[in-house]
Amino acid sequence: MSAICGAVSLNGKKIGAKECSILKSAFSDCVIDRWEEIKEDDIYMGCGIQYFTKEAVSEQLPIKAQEFFFDADVILDNRKALLKRLHFEEQDAVTDGRLLYLMLQKYGESCQNDLLGAYAAVWYDRRKKEVTVLADAVGYRYVYYLIRDDVFYYSSLMRPLEELCGELKINDRWVADYIGQDNLNAFTEAEETPVLGIYRTAPAGCLKITQKDIKKRCYWQPYQKKKKTVYKSDKEYKKHFLDLYRECTACLLRSPGETAVLLSGGYDSTSVACLAAKELEKCGKKLYSFTSVPFHGYEPDLGKGYITDETELVQKTADVVENLECTFMNMPEMNCWYDRKKYMRISEIPYKSPQNMLWIYEGMRQAYEKNARIMLGGMFGNGTVSFDNAMVYLAWLFRRGRWITLYREVCGINKKLHFTKKSVLQTAVKDSFHKKVKKADREALFGKSFVRRDYLKKNGSDKRLLRLDKKIQKCSYSHKAYQQAFLTADTLRHYGEYMQKNSLFTGVIMRDPTRDKRMIEFVTSLPYGQFTHNGVRRRLIAEYMKDIVPAHILKEKGMGRQSADLKQRLLPFSSQIEEEWKENYKKFSGSTCIDCKKALTGLEEKGIKDMTDFEIVRHIFTNILLEYLEAKKSYNVDRRVD
Repeated sequence: MSAICGAVSLNGKKIGAKECSILKSAFSDCVIDRWEEIKEDDIYMGCGIQYFTKEAVSEQLPIKAQEFFFDADVILDNRKALLKRLHFEEQDAVTDGRLLYLMLQKYGESCQNDLLGAYAAVWYDRRKKEVTVLADAVGYRYVYYLIRDDVFYYSSLMRPLEELCGELKINDRWVADYIGQDNLNAFTEAEETPVLGIYRTAPAGCLKITQKDIKKRCYWQPYQKKKKTVYKSDKEYKKHFLDLYRECTACLLRSPGETAVLLSGGYDSTSVACLAAKELEKCGKKLYSFTSVPFHGYEPDLGKGYITDETELVQKTADVVENLECTFMNMPEMNCWYDRKKYMRISEIPYKSPQNMLWIYEGMRQAYEKNARIMLGGMFGNGTVSFDNAMVYLAWLFRRGRWITLYREVCGINKKLHFTKKSVLQTAVKDSFHKKVKKADREALFGKSFVRRDYLKKNGSDKRLLRLDKKIQKCSYSHKAYQQAFLTADTLRHYGEYMQKNSLFTGVIMRDPTRDKRMIEFVTSLPYGQFTHNGVRRRLIAEYMKDIVPAHILKEKGMGRQSADLKQRLLPFSSQIEEEWKENYKKFSGSTCIDCKKALTGLEEKGIKDMTDFEIVRHIFTNILLEYLEAKKSYNVDRRVD
């Protein structure tokens, strides 16, 4: 994997030394093991190589071959299959960058759907004056790009492109959608950024760029027409799933040193840890886990049903998985308000989950100190390996008159979850007749947000977000729509956008076998009954992995809650923080996108002590946006002065 950047002149214009310096210097604070570059009159390509795999030590990127230029940020997970296809015998001698180049050279774009891994690549054919840009299917890696005066600029970081694009103009459509969603969702599409003119590659995206135009293509979609996976017996489903999950995990264990995992007490990360630890044990290695836990002295206030400190669950897992070495991060100094500017330097764009961003980044940083260059996780598991379709499945059975199966499932849920048969059946019947969604309710959607309604309307975001809300409502009553909701391009972007930045600044890459393209394709092809059977929910793990995942994890009924100490971390500084928020709302009272008067009134009526966690988070991400917009405005002023 690498940090990549470059400039390609599509009209033969010379690329200046200053432009090259701007592109390269943006990565000065990143953890780069080696920097390589190509510079000719009309082209510059730079590659800051990070040694995430043993082969990366020998990586030679960018590549020039006659009139072809190639730059890539790449880890390929199906190396063996690709090397075999190219008839290579000495597999270790071929780096991932070289392998990707050879595949594209021989097969062109037709091989894109055969590539598994995390990558973004730029290919320039000087003869045709054509740039091709592509990104992996599930959104691990991407490049930002800018076209100005017939020069195509690209970068793994957004910062150098901002410096190269002249005056910064805010993309109001992006901002309106971002702040108009009164939740933790940051994106409604996969390519735009907060700055007009700067874009990024979408998951499974391929771009063709010439002087005349830009052509975009999506080469993979999870729900392309395909047959359902149908086996003769449940044992065959189980075997296929377990074999695939092991394969998806094993191919990620290529760190030249140690391997780490972000571990909670939940199904997904625990299942990943168990599979990875078993593989690492074969070569005498440990798996190093990192778990976010509350600071010492934290007093739970969420009531029953929530597990706010997963130390005991994770420690019990370590007692079973002997080569698992645990680190519990209570991070006493972490404060999601005071640390915002530090993380904004890394994220480059506004973010909405301040409490989680910090501990994930800290886990990756500490993993690097353990000599682990690859960190595993199971963040996407709810959409694949632990997908829960119980209630939509019951409604589906009722609509199709599958009475015997429906009764069996109702009895199973009654036995395992202790809901009455009547209540379960009533819910299934009720959901079966919900073919119409509720009428759009602007007040319910935007009423608590601090966004200006006229700003939403001006940018079309009110209608766009209402349509999104309608789509989400439909997901509650349709199995296919419910599952598809996890697999949109903007969702995949959400999982990759900030992780790429974390990777660049920590020297550790986050990989998730639950997000593997093969796993997504397999899960979306399964019959509905494979996820819920005889009252067993999240069955792929709960039943198929009961000999792999420790019993205490499978038996646990509570819901894990990371960053449950958010409020209590802020309370000792609440007066000062509230005052800073008030000062910001007064300072930015003329904001066209934020109703600062409304935010200020709410803050006068209720302080941090009486707020819910999300009310606190709403103030934080609103202030982060205000400060971001002000910084861009000041940036333009400073440049005019210079």
